[in-house]
Amino acid sequence: MYDTIIIGSGVSSIFAMLNLHTDQKILTIDSGPDIATRLVKASTSGFAGLGLSEGKYNFSPDLGSHLSSKIGEALVRKYLAEVESILNTFGAKAALTYQSHATNQSDSSIKFLACHTKHLGTVLSKEVYHNIFTYLSDKVDFLFNNAVTNIEKQDGNFRITTSENHVFHAKKVIVATGSKKNAALNKSFANLGLVYQNNRVDIGFRIETLSETFDSLLQNDLEVKMKKANMYSYCMNKNGRVIKRNLHGRVTPEGQNSREETPSKNLNFTLFRPYYFDTEAQMNAYLDSLFDKINQNSDRIIGYPLHSLSSEFESIKKVQSTLAYESDFTANILLDDLLTDTIDFLHCLEQSMQSKIDGNTLLYCYDTKYFGPEIHTNIRFESDVPGLYFIGDCSGVTYSLSHAACSGLYLGEVLN
Repeated sequence: MYDTIIIGSGVSSIFAMLNLHTDQKILTIDSGPDIATRLVKASTSGFAGLGLSEGKYNFSPDLGSHLSSKIGEALVRKYLAEVESILNTFGAKAALTYQSHATNQSDSSIKFLACHTKHLGTVLSKEVYHNIFTYLSDKVDFLFNNAVTNIEKQDGNFRITTSENHVFHAKKVIVATGSKKNAALNKSFANLGLVYQNNRVDIGFRIETLSETFDSLLQNDLEVKMKKANMYSYCMNKNGRVIKRNLHGRVTPEGQNSREETPSKNLNFTLFRPYYFDTEAQMNAYLDSLFDKINQNSDRIIGYPLHSLSSEFESIKKVQSTLAYESDFTANILLDDLLTDTIDFLHCLEQSMQSKIDGNTLLYCYDTKYFGPEIHTNIRFESDVPGLYFIGDCSGVTYSLSHAACSGLYLGEVLN
């Protein structure tokens, strides 16, 4: 009998483990591989989850979750500071760390947000989470390459069954599976009387332009964080590159910081907007159809020069792409509402920068950000089934590395 079984070993799970009392008997189960395997073979699942991607942590209560409305802004700030301290303890002091500043422009419809950011990058993220795993390995039992296929509650305790027919029992269960879906697990939740609310995915163009375009806006900063209505910027990389990412079997463009490879002359970021679906099945069917057209059963990326999508932007300087792409106008993948909102955002941005967005700016299709459909939980992240908790992105409350980590720290403290 375990005191606690944690399903998933991503960022929220890891920070929960770090904050749980060491006298507890804890088992963590993950469908993916251990850290040793992930260090040599690319995977988006397994120990550290998406923490082994670009490793960008935004330490602002305004970006990355609805945590403030759940536990209060003061606690979110407290845990964000602890997340950064823990990362530093395990080797992240060498990360690219910078401050984005808020600018008050009363005549602009774009809101510029203040945010302290630590950008580890892939190489340093692997080092940090390898150090964390080494620390946790003699305090927590781990079982990898096993998906949890069933959760039952019997006599006040939980019975957990895995895909390899292992059976475990626990007093409490923490679900920390991130945005990755498990149909068998969802069926168990339904059998326990739990119902998902809301299904959201954010879709956006990953935009690449010359870094000098943003000089007047950035000044000495490396990034600006922007919001306008339901649009927001994400993961800006000055002098960075755009690379490919395989997430849930879909190949998407992702930003990479300037320290991963030779710095470029470009700047890249994504402009996201949310899309909502009644069911998870509808959402996945929509995304599968969209990316089938884009990827064509390979790793193809579709991209467009801005001037080919809107004649309002003049081509002035050459923008050398850092990612190979095809401009396929026959693929029928352009999302009209996203394109309209993106062009409007860029026009407003020109006014704030008092400079022009070059028509040779590249728009890659599409960056995606998944949100776990929310299951009702109380202030302790406890569901309507006593002893069953949901944290991180699968809770529907957080949708960033830093805030997922906060939810783990918070729950770890609550359960001590």
